[in-house]
Amino acid sequence: MSKHSGLFWELCRKAVHLSGLSIVVVYTLMLNYFSERTTILIMTALLLSLLHVEYVRIEHKPRLASMFDGLFRIHEKDNISGAVFLVISCIICFAAFEYWVAFIALFMTVFGDLFAAIFGKAFGSIKIFNHKTLVGTSAGLVANLLVGILILPEFILLVVPMAITASFVEFMTNKLDDNLTVPLFAGFVGEVIVQFWDITLPPIDFTFLGLF
Repeated sequence: MSKHSGLFWELCRKAVHLSGLSIVVVYTLMLNYFSERTTILIMTALLLSLLHVEYVRIEHKPRLASMFDGLFRIHEKDNISGAVFLVISCIICFAAFEYWVAFIALFMTVFGDLFAAIFGKAFGSIKIFNHKTLVGTSAGLVANLLVGILILPEFILLVVPMAITASFVEFMTNKLDDNLTVPLFAGFVGEVIVQFWDITLPPIDFTFLGLF
């Protein structure tokens, strides 16, 4: 596979990955109408549906699925894809952490990985560990910092440690899926900071989207 072809499929994979953030939006919308427990149950139903799709793709290998092989990494073609781990992370994060901690951890997972992969593929020539490049890792850290600061600009002491944790875990993760490791570790660090320093986070308010 050429460098340009690899970059194309990487962009396609990240576009699908980016669409995973719709889960966060859907979760927030449901919280406006249902209890947190019911919302988590609905998210679990989504996970079960996705697992069924993965079962068909992996066990039965329908011809239609082969058209999208380029969207899957080599280790995902016969195993569960990162999309499933992202949904699992959403459920655990929103169930275990404060809403904004989970929100930021999940956004860092998507955007940090997105920028690290794109900049690493396009400009990364210096590999430093496990095929990770200096440019990609730096781009991922910058993206994580920007995500945290843009979402909660008044809570720098919370978002900076979360951004560093997210980038470090993504950098170290190789065989495990970073859609699972990054949000859980970043979210855990954020939750510990919130609990230890007794930080009061803003209420959930999405009225600026015109949705509520």
